[in-house]
Amino acid sequence: MKLRERWRDYWSPREQVDTSPRVSDEVKYTTCYMCACRCGIKVHLKDGGIRFIEGNPRHPVNRGVICGKGASGIMQHYSPARLSKPLLRVGERGAGEFREIEWDEAIATAVDWLSTIRTEDPRKLAFFTGRDQSQSLTGFWATQFGTPNFAAHGGFCSVNMAAAGMYTLGGSFWEFGEPDWERTKLFLMFGVAEDHDSNPIKLALSGLRRRGAKFISINPVRTGYSAIADEWIGIRPGTDGLFVLSLVHELLRADKVDLDYLGRYTNAAWLVIQAPGSADDGLFARNEAGEPLVLDSAGGLTSGLEPGGKARVVGEAQLPDGRRAVPVFQLIAERYLDPRYAPEAVAPVCGIPAETIRRVAGEIAATAFGQEIEIPVAWTDWAGRQHSSMRGRPVSFHAMRGISAHSNGFQTCRALHLLQILLGTIDVPGGWRYKSPYPKPAPPGPKPAGKPGQVAPGTPLAGAPLGYVMSPEDLIVDGEGRPQRIDKAFSWEAPIAAHGLMHMLIRNAANGDPYPIDTLFMYMANMAWNSAMNTTETMRLLTDKDPATGEYKIPRIIYSDAYYSETVAYADLILPDTTYLERWDCISLLDRPIGGTDGPGDSIRQPIVAPDRDVRPFQDVLIELGARLGLPAFVTPDGAPRYPGSYKDYIALHERSPGIGPLAGWRGAE
Repeated sequence: MKLRERWRDYWSPREQVDTSPRVSDEVKYTTCYMCACRCGIKVHLKDGGIRFIEGNPRHPVNRGVICGKGASGIMQHYSPARLSKPLLRVGERGAGEFREIEWDEAIATAVDWLSTIRTEDPRKLAFFTGRDQSQSLTGFWATQFGTPNFAAHGGFCSVNMAAAGMYTLGGSFWEFGEPDWERTKLFLMFGVAEDHDSNPIKLALSGLRRRGAKFISINPVRTGYSAIADEWIGIRPGTDGLFVLSLVHELLRADKVDLDYLGRYTNAAWLVIQAPGSADDGLFARNEAGEPLVLDSAGGLTSGLEPGGKARVVGEAQLPDGRRAVPVFQLIAERYLDPRYAPEAVAPVCGIPAETIRRVAGEIAATAFGQEIEIPVAWTDWAGRQHSSMRGRPVSFHAMRGISAHSNGFQTCRALHLLQILLGTIDVPGGWRYKSPYPKPAPPGPKPAGKPGQVAPGTPLAGAPLGYVMSPEDLIVDGEGRPQRIDKAFSWEAPIAAHGLMHMLIRNAANGDPYPIDTLFMYMANMAWNSAMNTTETMRLLTDKDPATGEYKIPRIIYSDAYYSETVAYADLILPDTTYLERWDCISLLDRPIGGTDGPGDSIRQPIVAPDRDVRPFQDVLIELGARLGLPAFVTPDGAPRYPGSYKDYIALHERSPGIGPLAGWRGAE
C-alpha cells in the first residue's frame, strides 16, 4: 500500500468490523457447576455447539455477574480428557490398561459386585463422593444400601467451619447465612478468597462500598477482596481465633456486650455444675423434667425454658443437692478476661499490633452500641413476646475456608460466632442473618447411624450415615469402643466428624483398619491426586497387594468421573459421567440450598446439549443400580423401578417424607 493510500485508509478505513456479531442461534438457561456458588448462566449455542457462557441477569444468586471460572465452563465441557465409554481394567492397577465395554456389561458387573456385599455385609461397601452437589441423593442411596461407610469431600474442605456454626447457633456462614448487606455499617471478613461465593459477594461489596459502610478484611494475603477493603489486616495464618478472642476480651473489659439479647435468645443464663471430680462437672444443671436451670431475677432456681422469664447471666446458685453452679456467661467472662487474651499478649502470636486489636474492638463497640438500627415492623419472638419494632446492631461478619483450613478451624469458627452472639448481631437488622431453610436446632440433628445392630444384610441403614454427635452414646463404636466406620468418623478418634473423613478412607481400607472392605465406590473423588493430601502414598495403597494371596488389599474399585483423572488408572470399573451441561441436576433443600435471607430458593440444571459420547449422568446410573439391587426406596412394591425417568423423575417425584423432597417446588407429575 502506497503512502497516499495508507494515509487515506487511516482517516477513512475501508475495513468494517462488526463489534456485535451474532455468535449464537439459540440460548439456554441452566446452573453453573464450576464451583459451589451455583450461579445462573445463559449458554449460547450455534449449530448445536456451545459457543460461550454468560451470567443470567434474572437469577437471584448472581444477577448476571459471572466469574472467570464460570465463563470457562466451555473449556471443561470440551476437554480432551473427557471419558467416552465404560472401561474395565485388564492390566495392573496404575498401568491404565482397559478395554471398552458396553453399558449393559458395566451395570451388570457393578450389580454383581454390590449385590453380593449387600446380602452378606453392607459395611464392605465404602461409597465416597467428591464435590458432587448431589449428596442428598448419594447419602440416601448409601442408607438404602445399608452401609455406614459413606462420606463426601467436606471432611477436608470446610465442614469443620460449617459444623462449628451448626453446633453453636444452628447455621453458619455461606450457604447457611450472610450479612444484612443492605443495612450493616461495619463488615469484617475473615479468610475468604475470590472463589468462595464470589459473585454474590462482589455484588454485595459493591453495594456496601457505595453506601459508605466500612469493610475490614482479615487475611494473611491481600487478595482481591482485601484490595478494595477500607482496611486490610495481615494476620499470621491459623491465628484468627486468637485475634477474635482478644476482641472478645476487649469488649468484655469495656462492658460492651448485649446482656438483654443473651438473656432472651441464648443459653448464656443456663447454670453449669461446678463440681470438680464428679461425672457431671461442667454439664448443665437440670430439674426433674430434664429442663436446664437458671437463676431468676430474685435469685431463685427456675426452668430456662420458661417463656418470657428473665434470668441472670452472672451469679452463683446452690443446687438442691448443695453443689455450686454458675451461668454460662459467667464462665465465658472469667475465661476470656484472662490477661493471656489481652492485645499485648496476643499481638506477637497473630502478627497484629496491640493498638490495632484495641482499635478494631473499639470500632466494633462504637458501631454496635452507638449506631443501633430500628425498623418499625412488629414481630413475635420464640417465647411469645410481642415487639413493636426490630432492633439490630449493624456489625456483621463473614468467613470461609481460610479459617477452617487449620486444625483449630472448628474452634476458630466457634470463637467468631461467640463474638457475634455477645454483640447481639445474630438474625437482626444490620447483623448476620440466617438463610432459608436455616436456622436448625442448636445442637442440630440427626445423629449418625451405623452402630452394631443398625447394620444388617439386605436391610437399609437405621438412619443417615452422617450426622451430629452429642454424647458418647452417639458414637459409631462397638462395645469395646472400636470404630465401626472405615474412615473412623464418629469414633473416639474423630467424634465430631459431621461429613466423614474421606481423606482417611484409602489408607484405612488398604490396611483393613478397622476391618477389610470388598469394594470402594467413588464419584468425583480424585483421591490419587489431591484428596488424600499424600499422592505418592495414596497411589501405593491403591496398588498394594496381600503377599499371602497376591490379591489387591482393596479388592475392587468402581470409579465414576467425566474425565480421565489420575484416579481412573487405579480403578477396576469406570462408569463415565457427563459434563454438567449434559445432564439434569437439582440444588436441593435437602442438601446444599441456595435459599436467601428472605425465603427459600430452588434451582435445577438441565441438559444444554446431548452427550456426543457413550456416557451417562452418574445420578442416572446410581438410580438404576438402586433399582436393580432392589433398594426399597428405588423400586415400587411390585419391584419395578420407581423412577423410570432416572434423576429427572427423582427430582420431581421423590419425597423423603410427605411433602418433603429435593426441591421446595416441582412436586408431582405436573
